[in-house]
Amino acid sequence: MSSYESVSNVSSLVYDANQTVVNTTSAADILRPTEAILIGFHLGEVISIVCIVFGTVGNTALLLAIYHSSFCRFPYGLLLIFIAVFDIVRLFSVIVYYLLQADIIPINTVISTVYIVFYRYGKIVTNWLKVVLAIERLITIKYWSVNRYSVHSKKMTIDQRLKQRRILFLIVLLLICALISQHVNFIPSRYIKSYIDPVRLFLINVPNPNFYYGPHIYNPALLMIISYILIDDVLPVTALLVCNTILFYKLRHLPLIASRKIVESIWILFFLTIFSVFVVPRSFIILWNLYMNSKHVNDSIISFITHIFQGLEMMNNAITGYACFLSCQILRKALLEMLQIAKQSVRNKFCSKKHRSAAYTVEQSKVSVNHS
Repeated sequence: MSSYESVSNVSSLVYDANQTVVNTTSAADILRPTEAILIGFHLGEVISIVCIVFGTVGNTALLLAIYHSSFCRFPYGLLLIFIAVFDIVRLFSVIVYYLLQADIIPINTVISTVYIVFYRYGKIVTNWLKVVLAIERLITIKYWSVNRYSVHSKKMTIDQRLKQRRILFLIVLLLICALISQHVNFIPSRYIKSYIDPVRLFLINVPNPNFYYGPHIYNPALLMIISYILIDDVLPVTALLVCNTILFYKLRHLPLIASRKIVESIWILFFLTIFSVFVVPRSFIILWNLYMNSKHVNDSIISFITHIFQGLEMMNNAITGYACFLSCQILRKALLEMLQIAKQSVRNKFCSKKHRSAAYTVEQSKVSVNHS
């Protein structure tokens, strides 16, 4: 799984950057990870690979199910589409990390920058899209409570279209804001070297001490705290927990005639929120590494925990499709219909091949009889 840049920068800040490069390069053939670190790394690797495979399948199936159901006509359906797409982007970015670890892709600052961009951009977009989904559900419940007796009116249809346009505009705005917040990640020159730490098995990006961000020297620790920890992880997860608490309070007070889609969408959001919590522990690990004296930090324990949570964090992106199918009857029905159509199509192709083969055999028999 991906040891993302924040952990890497912390590691390089703990030690003198230039000395770390020299020591690690010269001792690369001697230094080896401890057994605990290897176990943690491989456990995280296995969890990540499982998440990549099942997450890609689940999110792809979700995209197809939404396209073939009424979900595509609703604002939250549009949000789920974008969440699934960026979940896939982030899952695929993890493949790059393991190719770097296996030395299949050469490690340099440019490749490391490309990896970080896709990994972190997918993360911040999916986290904040879930917050938008939660707020949209709160607004929908409030609107439904006021207009419950005109749900099937023409005005309701027009309002849904207007909401979908506003949500699309909000999504585009969020994508732009995420790009702006991550723009520093697009600059490879802020590093002087990228390498795999042979002991801790982290991707290390050593900051360039002469890199200026505007008139000031670039401060990677400040970027970690503001962007990677607060904006990417803590704020969206906290907002999700608050919104879910309010949603469940409102759900308990909704009348029995409440729209099934409203209830099902809240359950979808609940499952997504549970697994979003997995992104928070590594933020605390980063802070711990940043402010603790390196002499008092057990590298083996910290590395083991970090690798495990790297794998668990991927569940946040792998679960989206399955959470939707588990919570929503309409999406399950659309999925079953697609599977039946695919099964029938395969059966028809097999039967047609069989008939063509039988017809060819009969024709050959007739030709043989005529010649004789």
